[in-house]
Amino acid sequence: MRPIIAVSVVSITLAFLLYTIAAWRNWRLKTLTTAQLVIIWAGLACDMLATRMMAMSVKITNWDFHTISGYSALALMAVLAVVGTWAIRTDREAILRRFHLYLGPVWVYWLVAYLTGVWTGIQRV
Repeated sequence: MRPIIAVSVVSITLAFLLYTIAAWRNWRLKTLTTAQLVIIWAGLACDMLATRMMAMSVKITNWDFHTISGYSALALMAVLAVVGTWAIRTDREAILRRFHLYLGPVWVYWLVAYLTGVWTGIQRV
């Protein structure tokens, strides 16, 4: 395995772990906390690093289901991170209490993109 691929696999798996911790904790507490938001931002950073490394590892981007779902899931997580930051900074209690209703489905969508990447990667080995 090339080092760039190894780094992207570790980074995207770390993003998966961080997103999962934040999503389940948010679902359990039914409110967004600063700690959860920090974890979401850390997951987003890992996700962006992995996505960039994977893009650098290919000559031509194949716009298949995995690529489209992966980029759109990354964008949705970024939107949630920004909205969550805004809600905490401006003390929007209604948004903080309903955040799990958005984070949960976005996490599931992100998980589908992650699993299609795992499936694609396994077939290449």
